Amino acid sequence: LVVAVGMSTEFGKVAKELSEVEERKSPLQIKIDELGKNLAFVSSAAIVLLALLGWGLGRPFLETVTVAVSLAVAAIPEGLPICVTVTLALGVLRMARRNAIVKKLPAVESLGCATVVASDKTGTLTQNEMTARSMYTLAFPQHTFELTGVGYDLSTRGELIRHGDTVSSKSKSRRDNLKSHSSARRMDKMSAENDAISAVFGVASVCNNATIAATNGEGISGAALSGQPTELALLVGSAKAGITDPRPLYHRLQEIPFTSERKRMEVRARPVGGAHPCTAFRMAARRPNPHRDGCLYFVKGMPEAILGECTTYTAPDGSAWELNDDGKRRARSKARRMAAGGLRVLAMAYGPSIDDLTFAGLIAMEDPPREGVVDAVQQLKRGGVKVIMVTGDSKETALAIAKRCTIIQDYDHHDTFSSNENRRNAPYRHASSEAFDELESAAGVALSGEDLDNIPPRNLHDSIVGISVFYRVAPRHKLSLVQALQRHGEIVAMTGDGVNDATALKAADIGVAMGKGGTDVAKEAADVVLADDDFATITKAIAEGKGIFFNIRNFLAFQLSTSFAALTIEAIATALGLPSPLNAMQILWINIIMDGPPAQSLGVEPVEDRVLHAKPRRSTDPIVTRALLLRAVTSAALIVFLTLKVFSNELDDGKVSRRDTTMTFMIFVNCDLFNAYACRSSTRCFYELNVFSNPTFLWAIGGSIMGQLAVIYFPPLQEVFQTETLSARDMIYIIVLSSTVLMLDTLRKKFFMGCCDDTIAATSSVTKKKDEDSDCDSMSSESEFYAEKKQRKSDDSSKKKKKSRVRNRITSILPL
Repeated sequence: LVVAVGMSTEFGKVAKELSEVEERKSPLQIKIDELGKNLAFVSSAAIVLLALLGWGLGRPFLETVTVAVSLAVAAIPEGLPICVTVTLALGVLRMARRNAIVKKLPAVESLGCATVVASDKTGTLTQNEMTARSMYTLAFPQHTFELTGVGYDLSTRGELIRHGDTVSSKSKSRRDNLKSHSSARRMDKMSAENDAISAVFGVASVCNNATIAATNGEGISGAALSGQPTELALLVGSAKAGITDPRPLYHRLQEIPFTSERKRMEVRARPVGGAHPCTAFRMAARRPNPHRDGCLYFVKGMPEAILGECTTYTAPDGSAWELNDDGKRRARSKARRMAAGGLRVLAMAYGPSIDDLTFAGLIAMEDPPREGVVDAVQQLKRGGVKVIMVTGDSKETALAIAKRCTIIQDYDHHDTFSSNENRRNAPYRHASSEAFDELESAAGVALSGEDLDNIPPRNLHDSIVGISVFYRVAPRHKLSLVQALQRHGEIVAMTGDGVNDATALKAADIGVAMGKGGTDVAKEAADVVLADDDFATITKAIAEGKGIFFNIRNFLAFQLSTSFAALTIEAIATALGLPSPLNAMQILWINIIMDGPPAQSLGVEPVEDRVLHAKPRRSTDPIVTRALLLRAVTSAALIVFLTLKVFSNELDDGKVSRRDTTMTFMIFVNCDLFNAYACRSSTRCFYELNVFSNPTFLWAIGGSIMGQLAVIYFPPLQEVFQTETLSARDMIYIIVLSSTVLMLDTLRKKFFMGCCDDTIAATSSVTKKKDEDSDCDSMSSESEFYAEKKQRKSDDSSKKKKKSRVRNRITSILPL
C-alpha cells in the first residue's frame, strides 16, 4: 500500500526542511573576509599615496609605478588563504587519526570557538550497550526482581532474582535491609511468580525486532547480534529470566513502530498453533475480541504513555484485575525510582484490542556512561565550554546520568562498581531516598520537550539560560534549541544520529554525527562524523580547533610585520627624497620567500597546552587583536630601523650601488627569518622553543636560506636581482645585527606579556561572560540563582535603610 511519494514522504519532508535551513558561515570565514577587505583597502590607499608622493617629488614615473606594483604584491598577504587552507587540511588529517572525520574545512576551526556542546545521551555519553537490570509487576508489588550479568553475552549466566519487601525503604533499618537481601531467591518456571514474569518478558519478546543467536552454546558472537540495543537488552533479559523467545510461535499481522511523538511500539500477532504459550495471554485472548481470531496486541513504551491506556493489570495467576488510580500511582512511583538510578524504564502491556490493554509490568535497563566521559566533560568545563544533554529519556533517568557525567552538580551515585567484572553478577541497587531527593532538587536545571513547545519562540533563548538537561525531547526540538542558543550568541556543536536530526545538524555551527550508529542522512548533513561515537573525541577535536586558530594568528603576526616593514621603508625613503632601498625584483623575492614555506610552516607548529585549555573565543572577537598588532608593529619597527641603518651606512656617495641594495636586501631577509622563528610562539622565548619540534619549519628556513644565498652568489641570479657577492665579514655583520630581532622578542615576552599574548587577550575577552555562566551553573537551579541574587539585593537595601536610620538619629541628637 503506497500512502505517499516524493516530497510527501517522511524523507521528502526532511529533505525540504534541509533545503530551508540556511548554512551559517564559520567565525573564521567571517573574520578572514573582513580582514581581507580591510588589508586591501589600507594597503591600496597607502600604495597610491606613496606613488603620488614619489611622482610629485620628481621620481621617474616608470620607477614609481614599478615599485608601487611590487609593494602592492608584497603588502597584501596573498599567502593567507593558502596558509589557512593548508593548516585546516593538516588539522583534518590529525583529527582523522583521532576518529573525528571532518567533512568541511571551516568546521575544524569552528570547533575551537564552540561555547556549547549539545550532546545526545545514548551512544555518545553512554556506552549504548543496554542491560536489563530490574523488573517490576503489580502482581507482586512488595517484591523487587533484579537481573544479574552485564551486556549481551549469555555465557555470563545471568539470572532473575527476587528480593523481599521494598515498600518502606526510609523506615527500614540496616538489619532489615540485610535480611531482605539475604532472603534473595532465584526465579524459575516452578516459582509462584512465573505467570506474571512470563507476561512481562513475553510482551518484551513479541514486541521486538532484534535477533540474538547463540554460538555453540557458549555465548553470543558479535555477528549474531542484530537490532537496537534496547531491544537486544530485552531479549537477553528474557533469556536470563528463563523465558523462551515466543516469536516463532506467532504470526505477526501488524506493527506500528516506536516514534518520539507516540512514545510506544505496537505489534498485533496471532498464535500459529491457535494457543498462546503464556497463561496470561491465553486468558486475555478469551476476552471479547473484535477480530475473533485469538490475536493480541503487544505494546511497549514509556510508562506515562502506556499506563494511561491500561484498564487492568496482570494478577499473580495470570488473570486481569482492575487497574485503579492507586495502582497507576504505585507503578509510576516505581518507574520514577528506577529512573532515578539512571535506568531507562519501559512499560509492557497486552490485550485483545488497543482499548482493552492489561498492564504487565516494568523493565528497567542500564546504559552506563562511557569510560572517560567524566574527564572529557570536566575538561570542556575548564575550557569554558558548557555541556548540555538532550535525550528522549525520562527526567529522572536524564538527571541521574547527567550527574554521573558531571554535566550538572556532583553526584555521589549509589550504584558504584569498580569495574564491569564487579558488576557482572551483582544485582542493580535502586536509588536510595536521598538520591531520589537529590534528583528532585536538581529538577530546576531540566526542561522537557513539552515545556519547549509551551514556550514562545521569541522567549526561548532567555528561558533556557541555566538549563543543562533537556528530556523527552523529539528531533524537532533540537532545531529549536540550536536556533535559540545561537540567538543567545553561542557557538553550538550539536550531536545527532537519526534522519530527523539532520535539520538540527545542518543549522548548528558544528553538526556532529555518529559514525557507527548514525544514519547516512545525518552524516551527510553533519560537518564532523565521529568514527567511534565517543564523546571524548569531541573534546580532542575542540582542542585541535583552538590550536589551529592560534597558529593562524602567529602566521598573521609574521605576515603583517613583513608587510608593515616593506611599506614603511618605502614611505620613509620617499618622504626623505632618497632612492628606493629595494628594487622591484627584490621586493617580489621577499614576498615569495615570506609568503612561501616559512610562513606556511607556522601553520603546523605544535600548540602549547595553555592554548588548548584556553576558554573559547567569542565569534565577534577580531582575528587581528590588539596584542597581535602590537607584536607585528614592534617587530616591523625594528626591521625598518635595522634596514634603514644599513642602507644609510652604505649610501656614502649619494648613489645607490649594487652593494648598497644587496646589503639592504640581505639585512631585511635575515631579520624576517629571525622574526619567523620568534613567531612560532606568542609566549615562549626563542631559547625555550624546541628547535626540532617542527621539522617542516626547519626545512622551510633551510630552503629559504639556500635560495637567498643563490640570489647573492649565483651570477645569473645576480643579474636578475641586481646583487653582488658579499664577503664573510659582511655576512657575519648582517647575522649579528639581524639577530637583535630575537632580543626584542625576548624583552617583549618577558616584560610585556600581558600586552602581546593572544592567549591572554582571548581569555580575558570572555572571562566576564563565562564567570557569570559558571555562577549560574553552580546553583542547583536557575530559580535558586535568581532567588539568591534577589535576596542579596534585599539585604543590601535593608543595610542601607539601617544606616540611614542611624545617621538620622545621630543627626537629631547632635547640635546644629
